[in-house]
Amino acid sequence: MSVAPSRSLQASALSFFLLSIGHTISGRQWTAEKAFKAIANSKPWACGTVGWYQGSAFFLVTSLLHYQWSRDPTALNDPVNKAIAGIVNILLWASSAWYAKNGIKDNAVVVGLSAALQAYAVFML
Repeated sequence: MSVAPSRSLQASALSFFLLSIGHTISGRQWTAEKAFKAIANSKPWACGTVGWYQGSAFFLVTSLLHYQWSRDPTALNDPVNKAIAGIVNILLWASSAWYAKNGIKDNAVVVGLSAALQAYAVFML
């Protein structure tokens, strides 16, 4: 028996792909700021830079995972997959709240929208 692909999970996969690209572009912008350049070659500079790009890779891997789930949505019946999806969703909402608290409204909105889409795609199946 074949399972129909999930359009909402495909949309969620696309949103994570776009987050990965946007996250990378954003990283290039803030690492070019004078205040960040002033701490070049320090531990905070090294950790901040590599951590940011690890975040971009996380979004890309999460995009691939959602795409895989979109091809077989029954995979989300597995408690481990559901737990992964739940952790990702909590991370998105927490990040959105953090951005909002710190006045970075555009990031807060984009990440929050992605969180809502992901929650719908994963938990409304």
